[in-house]
Amino acid sequence: MKNDLHSQIGLRIREKREALGLSREKLAECIDISPQFLAEIELGRKGMSSATLYKICSSLSASADYIILGRTGENDLTKVNELLRNLDPKYLPYLENLIQIFILALNK
Repeated sequence: MKNDLHSQIGLRIREKREALGLSREKLAECIDISPQFLAEIELGRKGMSSATLYKICSSLSASADYIILGRTGENDLTKVNELLRNLDPKYLPYLENLIQIFILALNK
């Protein structure tokens, strides 16, 4: 059971990392662990501390619910964050305006 859980967690971490276009080395650097240890986590061979889980979630813009349990909440903004990650900051005010208009239209 433990190895199966570790394997599922590792798979979700790897999928999120790859979806964001991050190398294992880059993510490991961001969360201050070795690429080898990250590989062990992704392969389900090792667990991690809560501090490492926190850093992974933060770096991948993923909830701990998703990483640990595979749950995506109804207000999970992970996909939106992925889309916005590469947006030029000069376009953010326009995007905020579009979102406000969209929400207003939905509430009518």
